[in-house]
Amino acid sequence: MDLDGSFLEVNDTYLDVGSSNFNKAFQARVMIASGMLLLIVSLIVGPSIAGLMSIGDPYGRTFIYIFIEFFSTGVVIGAWGAAGAAVLGLYVVISSTLTKSRTRPIRFNRQRREVCFFPHNSDEPVIQPWEELVSWLSVSTGSTGVGTMSTYTFGMAFDDPKADKVHFVNRGVATPIHGLGTWEAIRIYMEKGPQYCPGKAPYEGRHTFDQERADMHEEYRHNERSVPGVGWWYFSHAITWWRFPYWVAEWDHGFSMKSLPDSVSDWSRPLPPEQWVKPSAELNIQSARIEQAFTQGKGFSAYFETRINPE
Repeated sequence: MDLDGSFLEVNDTYLDVGSSNFNKAFQARVMIASGMLLLIVSLIVGPSIAGLMSIGDPYGRTFIYIFIEFFSTGVVIGAWGAAGAAVLGLYVVISSTLTKSRTRPIRFNRQRREVCFFPHNSDEPVIQPWEELVSWLSVSTGSTGVGTMSTYTFGMAFDDPKADKVHFVNRGVATPIHGLGTWEAIRIYMEKGPQYCPGKAPYEGRHTFDQERADMHEEYRHNERSVPGVGWWYFSHAITWWRFPYWVAEWDHGFSMKSLPDSVSDWSRPLPPEQWVKPSAELNIQSARIEQAFTQGKGFSAYFETRINPE
């Protein structure tokens, strides 16, 4: 499973894993919602709550009088708060897009059974045998006043003998299943081919908004979404500027990841089938064992006896 939309190119020769514009519209909606909620609270909710003080007011002030009195203060608070949220939102959206455009994807060549990685700000590739790649899923747990919180990280390590160092690639994932799903999809591609793994991640754009709205109407027709649910969909998209976040996603899509240099073009060309590198006997044995465990209903974590719950 490619739950994070990280598969940028999938063919019979190589798989490119990196960053797409997946969830960019959601990121923009969160940024817009932050500013809009500040405005709504400052201009409507706050003055309305203050206006309730007119009930039993000893000076005879009316709801409208108190509302207007607090509204002027709310304008100042809302304007400064929304401006701050806008600056922060623009920084997050633009910086994440520019960071993506300066980074190259990781290329997995299944015919050569090698992986190509480019360190940050380097045009010198690090090419490592597939079976020597180290990958992991880690969990960090912290305590707050409310309870415990866990964060998960999916990582890979690339050995660079020329520089005598190891390059680490770490990416936060929402749940263990996101990290395990990504790794299993990569493994299946390398061992079985593109027909057994997810395809190229679709990009988000204004067409995504149209599809989401059509899906919402379809759910309503089949009684899978209530009338309040439909109303909430329209309200939440209205206060986040309707199609604008999806236009932002299209803009982000125009800044694709940095292309791989010509130095790896020959390495990326298809090989005749007789020249394909074969998996080692040890890996074949391990693959057979884990696939047998999967057919018996045993999960990834249970097979490796880890304490990370993928649910």
